[in-house]
Amino acid sequence: MTAPSATPKPADRSGPGCLVALIALPVVVLLGVVIGTMLNRPDDAPEEERTTLESGGAGEVEWRVDAVRDVEGELCTFLYRDGIQLTGACAEEPQDASFDDETVVFGRIDGTDASVRVELSDGEVVEIPTRAVDGLDGRFYVTVVPGDLDAVTLR
Repeated sequence: MTAPSATPKPADRSGPGCLVALIALPVVVLLGVVIGTMLNRPDDAPEEERTTLESGGAGEVEWRVDAVRDVEGELCTFLYRDGIQLTGACAEEPQDASFDDETVVFGRIDGTDASVRVELSDGEVVEIPTRAVDGLDGRFYVTVVPGDLDAVTLR
């Protein structure tokens, strides 16, 4: 008869426990990443509001002026030439763009005045009616004046 061994015989580890743990760990990590990404998504960004105030053409150039509330909530006016933004601003200073021998003068005001007076680079002051736009605060104006001029300031 042989004496019992001082070291016990290792248990049979052929069960599925280790295999399940090896498969479950990456699945749990992947699910955590997917759920975390979904929960950390920012709310839908506000959409830009846009209204065309006026459009026209000069020679072969097509232009339009849009009143815009951008995604940060600022009110702006932009002039597009052939569908590409050319100029504009969110400030109240008058804006302009010249095409051939005409200048488009445009902008916005915070007040409720029915018209604005804009001084041009030749010293002339033009009175331009303003209009409200649904959903946008303030009032907007657009006019076309003859000549290649700059809009200098509001009067």
